[in-house]
Amino acid sequence: MAGDERRAVPFPAGPLPPPWPRLLAAVAAAYGAVLLYATHHPKPEELVGTNAPNDKTLHFLAYGALAAVVSAAVAARGGWTVRSAASLFALLALFAALDELTQPFFGRSADTVDWSYDQIGLLVGGAAVTLAVRLARRGGGDQ
Repeated sequence: MAGDERRAVPFPAGPLPPPWPRLLAAVAAAYGAVLLYATHHPKPEELVGTNAPNDKTLHFLAYGALAAVVSAAVAARGGWTVRSAASLFALLALFAALDELTQPFFGRSADTVDWSYDQIGLLVGGAAVTLAVRLARRGGGDQ
């Protein structure tokens, strides 16, 4: 492309135009609520079925998706930085820990290995959004 023309990219350095920030925040909140319900349901097999991936894979995927939607909601407001990503990871890791610790009140068991897979998912989901933001700031790749 000639001159300063750049392709449109999904996560520019600044905030996305309305309604995207609010829409992504609503999706993140809704997903968080569904995740809490699912992780506290006394019989998880009723929700995921008998052919679902193993428990650790489910933890990884569920928390990877959580990190991705929450990170996208934060990034959509602009100002996505290493500091904001690290702070968000710490908050989501605390959320995951509280999620595990409260499961015994609902007939489930708390498991530190589950929490470890939650954190790995958080890292991968947050890293995906960080990569998207970084690529967007570079103009979406080769021009």
